[in-house]
Amino acid sequence: MNTQRLAQLRISPLHLQQGLFASLALMVTLIAAQQFHHWNQKQEVIQIQSLYRQPAPVAIATALKATDVGLSFKSIDEPAADEQAPHQQSWVF
Repeated sequence: MNTQRLAQLRISPLHLQQGLFASLALMVTLIAAQQFHHWNQKQEVIQIQSLYRQPAPVAIATALKATDVGLSFKSIDEPAADEQAPHQQSWVF
């Protein structure tokens, strides 16, 4: 009964193959678009987090040794190397 209806539709194997390929291409495109959107969202979150970085907790700051703190001071007369060089964007995978 069902085979007669399919025979009346005259769906050839080529049509079936083309339909399956179109479905596969659509699925791959949707997955790629979803991954691209996820990647863009992640980049935005990283940028927002870099704007609102919170200082180190007090417990970590008080746990530092006096020699570590003394070595970390920078001279006012000498500009820091970080400030002179422009920040370059790096890719992390």
